[in-house]
Amino acid sequence: MNEKPTGTEPQNRAHEESNGQCSALDQAALLDLLRRLENVQENAYSCEETFALLDEYVELIVTDEEAAALMPLVKNHLDMCPDCRERYEILLRILETESFTPAE
Repeated sequence: MNEKPTGTEPQNRAHEESNGQCSALDQAALLDLLRRLENVQENAYSCEETFALLDEYVELIVTDEEAAALMPLVKNHLDMCPDCRERYEILLRILETESFTPAE
């Protein structure tokens, strides 16, 4: 005999989750969000604002300047935003490679 879905499966899952039975992935995402919210600063930069200053920030890093002290809102955003941090790391690798390439 073929049983037809009753349509209660999503409701049961939602009920289980509402009773505190979240998956580990959901808990990890929640903890990450809470960590980010905890570290949000007043007047924090958006991704667009950070990206506009990213080349200047990376140049300060490469030249051993105090980038974090000079641009704390950029540093804070990079600490919180994985997408911008990835862009930062790529740009940093490029500039470090260029600065260590022997001149011909």
